[in-house]
Amino acid sequence: MSDRVEAAGGFWADVDGERALDRFRTLVNVVDDGIYQLDPDGRFVAVNDTIVELTGYAREELLGEHASLVLEDDDVDSIEREIRERLAGDDRDDALDFTVRTADDDVVLCELELHLLVEDGAFQGTIGVVRDVTERKQTERELRERERELQRKERRYEAVFEDPNILVGLIAPDGTVLDINRTAMEYIDADLDDVTGVPFWETPWWGAGGDVQDDVREWTERAAAGEYVDFEADLTRPDGEPYTISGYFRPVTDDDGEVVSIIVSDRDVTERKERERELELFRTLLDHSTDSVLVVDPETGRYLDANDTACERRGYSRAELLDLTIPDLAADIGGRDWDTLVEQLREEGQLTFNGQVQRKDGTTYPVEVNASHVELDREYVLSITRDVTESREYERRLEEAKSQLEAATEAGAVGTWEWRIPEDEMVVGGTFARTFGIEPDDAREGVPLDQFIEAIHEEDRDRVRAAIEAAVETGGEYEEEYRVWDADGDLRWVVARGHVECDEDGEPVRFPGALTDITDRKRAELELQRNKEQLETLFEVLPAGVVVAEPDGRIVEANDTAHEIWGGDVFDAESVEEYEQYPIRWADSGDPVSPEEMTLARVVDGEEVTDPDVFEIEAADGDRRIIEAEGMPVRGEDGEVTRGVITLSDVTDRVQAQRRLAQSERRYRTLVENFPNGAVGLFDEDLRYTAVGGQLFDRLDFEPEDRIGHSFTELHPPDLVEELEPHFRSALDDESSSFEIEYHGRHLHAHVLPVRDADDEVFAGMIVIQDVTERKEYERRLEESNERLEQFAYAASHDLQEPLRMVSSYLQLIESRYADELDEDGREFIEFAVDGAERMRDMIEGLLEYSRVETRGDPFEPVDLDDVLDDVRDDLQVKIAESDAEITADPLPTVEGDADQLRQVLQNLLDNAIEYSGDEPPRIDVEAERDGSLWEISVSDEGIGIDPDDADRVFQIFQRLHAQDEHEGTGIGLALCRRIVERHGGEIRVDAEPGEGSTFRFTLPAAE
Repeated sequence: MSDRVEAAGGFWADVDGERALDRFRTLVNVVDDGIYQLDPDGRFVAVNDTIVELTGYAREELLGEHASLVLEDDDVDSIEREIRERLAGDDRDDALDFTVRTADDDVVLCELELHLLVEDGAFQGTIGVVRDVTERKQTERELRERERELQRKERRYEAVFEDPNILVGLIAPDGTVLDINRTAMEYIDADLDDVTGVPFWETPWWGAGGDVQDDVREWTERAAAGEYVDFEADLTRPDGEPYTISGYFRPVTDDDGEVVSIIVSDRDVTERKERERELELFRTLLDHSTDSVLVVDPETGRYLDANDTACERRGYSRAELLDLTIPDLAADIGGRDWDTLVEQLREEGQLTFNGQVQRKDGTTYPVEVNASHVELDREYVLSITRDVTESREYERRLEEAKSQLEAATEAGAVGTWEWRIPEDEMVVGGTFARTFGIEPDDAREGVPLDQFIEAIHEEDRDRVRAAIEAAVETGGEYEEEYRVWDADGDLRWVVARGHVECDEDGEPVRFPGALTDITDRKRAELELQRNKEQLETLFEVLPAGVVVAEPDGRIVEANDTAHEIWGGDVFDAESVEEYEQYPIRWADSGDPVSPEEMTLARVVDGEEVTDPDVFEIEAADGDRRIIEAEGMPVRGEDGEVTRGVITLSDVTDRVQAQRRLAQSERRYRTLVENFPNGAVGLFDEDLRYTAVGGQLFDRLDFEPEDRIGHSFTELHPPDLVEELEPHFRSALDDESSSFEIEYHGRHLHAHVLPVRDADDEVFAGMIVIQDVTERKEYERRLEESNERLEQFAYAASHDLQEPLRMVSSYLQLIESRYADELDEDGREFIEFAVDGAERMRDMIEGLLEYSRVETRGDPFEPVDLDDVLDDVRDDLQVKIAESDAEITADPLPTVEGDADQLRQVLQNLLDNAIEYSGDEPPRIDVEAERDGSLWEISVSDEGIGIDPDDADRVFQIFQRLHAQDEHEGTGIGLALCRRIVERHGGEIRVDAEPGEGSTFRFTLPAAE
């Protein structure tokens, strides 16, 4: 290459070969057309990528070859003749038409801009700019065909004149109306007499506004001059509604070629134009997507449509591609064949997988495929494939760059510095100095900081200087990333980290730090950025639903899938602020999403949302859905955001299924592995254990894993198998059963039940085992304790009360016989002794009653609490009257219980409420409230109250909160109430504050 450049003469003479090559590459990389250079003999010296793609030859195959390799013989002669004529002084620069013969022997029609290279009068070769004009030529042919078609249509004018859908008029060359058809008269709401002789541009034909009269006058004049004029006009109806018409002015000539009249015809194309605009927008979006978008027939696998990207990536024209099928080009479709993939799509609707696509030249490249099953007029498969070659190559290069960076660091790419601030001396090592283009010997002695600053790239210099000054001023840390020119004039990226050290007076004296060369890493990052800018466009993340918005947030477009996801036509927001009309929450937290946090708002603000946002939405049809949203801004040439595009995917079923599966797995795993005080086992129809676990195995001599895969009949002795097998079989027959056994010294309670699948069919059995050994032992001890308690109660009733009565009787006898001989103290002592004996007897009787709550109670039966409350009032009528107590009560329910014991509860609570009423007459309220299968009864008073810290102590036996001389009592009443309530399966508690009264609440089972 350098030889060719040197031979080129003056164009490259001021630079060396490599610099010339750089210039040439810069030139061709900013031009979209094909560019080549030929030497004086017509051999290729250089070609750009477009020439390589156009001809189908590799660059190495072209360089040094004569241009006739890709030209027809006639074109070679024509171009050589053109060069000779221009060298002879012909200054024309017309473009030349010629044909390129590709490596695949295809023919491409092209246009050539030829430029001669002449230095000091000597011909040095040519530079050519080549454009593929195949499509333009095709367009010209289509236009000619269209003209012929229009002429055929004109010959059918008589029939068209009567067409009820077309407006047709006949005007004179001067523009006055001669005739119009019935359709036109009805359309403009005028009679023929009203418009005959009137200049055509002044008739109602042209709408209410009359904005196109000048255009109509011009069209008429052109037609009168013999020109066929096509037109399209935007008009306004009388009601102010805009509409569009399309038609023509066709001159009618006599035999001498003179125009004698003009035929005018048009029709209302408003709806068609709107459809065309929508179709063009959609097609433009697809063709500008960097993803390949293809529509495939699911039955045959044949391509039905493809965007430009799909054709370019595969190396086919659209016509060629539509002659192929998926099996022709898909080297790998996720490990499936086409029929299997179609069946999965019909079942699941959408699939995402990695695969391989084959190009026209036989090479393959990796892709990520998002395939969807679509039903419109028929079945279609929509395939969106993303070329992941660049991303995988980048990952590889990034890994290489990382290795290189590590190697560079080990080889000394990290240097250290010390800046002695007062002396302004930077002392650094040799590697560091060379990085900044400074002599290593000078740097070891110390040089001013400015020498290093001057080596920093001018765009970074001020920023670095400011960061250094800030670190010195604050005495803090320093870290900056910037570019420097090294001793060889190459630009290097570095990151510098350091900190400022101060003396005892706080003055900065030293600034040590370290420098790391990160050039390789930054180049990799910049390469990634360039690739990203080239590859990512408007529809990089297009999977399903699409919403397009203006930079201010106004929504301008949403596809059908987006409407389906949102349950209707809801995309009418005029700005980001109006996004609050969409009820959206974050799927993971349930928190509302503000308008500015929404994906579309962030995208129009310039953010690229490639990591999907996951939202929960409330759709317009009332459904709640979970969606994933991704988005990309579309930027203009100035870098400003011109549109924002997001894609929406309904992942409700997937997320909910994942959640349910995860929850089910956690519950199942936790239950099996940590089943408390027992074990769980699953077994199949052959009685083999498929899962085993539980805390019971901590007490046995074998591990649960030893059971899995083995039959129950293999693991247990024959007598146990004979006893238990019917229970296992019954579970598989959709029946449940329970039993108790002794096993390895443990007493076990087991429950066997069937396990069903999603179709409610029994497919396995489960055995749930509880280790009740401790419970059995507790029950045995409880029975023994109850027997001892009964014995104590008997002793208290007979053995303790008898001597107590004797003590009380003799004390009373002493009092009656010797009362005259006793002084006042003696009589008082006897009174104390008698009172104590009486209280002792009350305590013994209360204790006896407390011990017999379980054993001497009556069977439960329906009890009307209103009747019980009436009996309690009768028993307490004297105390109620003496204290002037007022007792109010709601209607009380009927409960299941022991009437005598419930009477004791209410009597104790009312008696306490009266006793502890304080100085005011007691005010007591009894209420009832239903709570499921229980009734909650409350007894409230306005008395002296209870400290909340004592709320539990008052229910303990013999616990009193007041001295005997303040309030009488044994300390058993509330303990007795708790035991009675607990016997009834309920609970009792108190809510109270000192001086604010108390409310006792207890629950009882409702009567059936």
